[in-house]
Amino acid sequence: MASATVRVSRLLSLPPEAFEMPLTADPKLMVTISPPLAHTGPGPVLVRLISYDLREGQDSEQLNSLVKSEGSRSLELWPRPQQAPRSPSLVVHIHGGGFVAQTSKSHEPYLKSWAQELGVPILSIDYSLAPEAPFPRALEECFYAYCWAVKHCALLGSTGERICLAGDSAGGNLCFTVSLRAAAYGVRVPDGIMAAYPATMLQFTASPSRLLSLMDPLLPLSVLSKCVSAYAGAETEDHSNSDQKALGMMGLVRRDTALLLRDLRLGASSWLNSFLELSGHKSQPKSVPIAEPVRRSVSEAALAQPEDPVGTDPLKSLTIHDLSLRGNSETSDTPELSLSDETLGPSTPSDVNFLLRPEDTPEKVESQEEMSTKDGSSSCLSGTFPEDFLPRRSSQGPTQIPLYSSPIAKNPFMSPLLAPDSMLQTLPPVHIVACALDPILDDSVMFARRLRSLGKPVTLRVVEDLPHGFLSLASLCRETRQAAALCVERIRQILTPPGPAAPPV
Repeated sequence: MASATVRVSRLLSLPPEAFEMPLTADPKLMVTISPPLAHTGPGPVLVRLISYDLREGQDSEQLNSLVKSEGSRSLELWPRPQQAPRSPSLVVHIHGGGFVAQTSKSHEPYLKSWAQELGVPILSIDYSLAPEAPFPRALEECFYAYCWAVKHCALLGSTGERICLAGDSAGGNLCFTVSLRAAAYGVRVPDGIMAAYPATMLQFTASPSRLLSLMDPLLPLSVLSKCVSAYAGAETEDHSNSDQKALGMMGLVRRDTALLLRDLRLGASSWLNSFLELSGHKSQPKSVPIAEPVRRSVSEAALAQPEDPVGTDPLKSLTIHDLSLRGNSETSDTPELSLSDETLGPSTPSDVNFLLRPEDTPEKVESQEEMSTKDGSSSCLSGTFPEDFLPRRSSQGPTQIPLYSSPIAKNPFMSPLLAPDSMLQTLPPVHIVACALDPILDDSVMFARRLRSLGKPVTLRVVEDLPHGFLSLASLCRETRQAAALCVERIRQILTPPGPAAPPV
């Protein structure tokens, strides 16, 4: 009721029909985009079209045939004397919710504000949720809807000259993986990605910010771990016996918390050992001021560059002070936002790596995938069974694999932080807006750091004193409104065509 009023808000059902798209390398060649198939077979994909103005194509018969009724108030389409022309831009939005909750309708309040402020159509994807539809169902549906939007942008009121992928939390993860999949298919990748507090590492790997989940009221450890396990199709333990069913609600919470702490401890011990070994090998250890706040010396330290002298280049010598308000003179006019710097230029990454363990480095992950492909032992890469071959089924049901040992969590299309350099090189410009009080802050910091080390255009902004999910709290207070406006500004930068190059002097 408090959101902006828009002319168009329509839920569309995309039929599961294959279509062709041109390759970016050679538009004369086509590639077939198949409908989602994982787990539940072919099925329609729901998307929501939001537009502040009624534009050409948005009331066409072809689009009206795709409209899915939501009741008497599902269609906010008002008569106008004339239609507005098609917008040159389009925003494809993927909502968050831990892969298990939320819809485009729950994110509609701030999406309506985006449509009003940006003046472009927004297509929000309603992907299937876990645990009923685990990985890779959501990725397949989002990729299918993205390709459909690129091909049929005229029906959405856009010419498709500039396309931005935007998402928050789990939606940010899907934005990265959809773009990686588009590059793998050879079709058009978006012109840029705006990801708000994205999850890029879906494993129980310990990091400083993730330890906040032990006491975070909005994203506690049990919720965070259950969401990741549901999306991965994994469970920490099998609790089907009658004795454990009699524990009651609080007993179940205590039991699950103990199990999750056990899983987290396995990652925490390896991280602490590697961190202590690293500090012991430093030939010239630098002293840390005792008065430095603990929060500024953990996740933000991943962006520090101890090899470079401080002050030589503000774009290459980011330290923990660059993320604080007092150390950033460029943002003195917005004292509410503590910003890491805008552009993370290319530089040599530091040795401190909170999320990537030695055995999880992208190079080793890539080599393991190649070996499994050669051996034919990778079930995800193998095709169908040979003719007349019937696999033997176990009568005991599926085996539950703990997530920390599950190979699916290392899939780069699930954890983009683990993607090899060759895949990350295909990403468009990335704008990340993270928040300081977020258990997955390190996901944003480490992902931006990897992109920066590859020389990719990336910006990282860390807003001060805001929790995970601030976009859904945009109307709550002044700080959340300013953080939401920052996301809108990032999208506007992506949708603004680059100006002509200055003539040489």
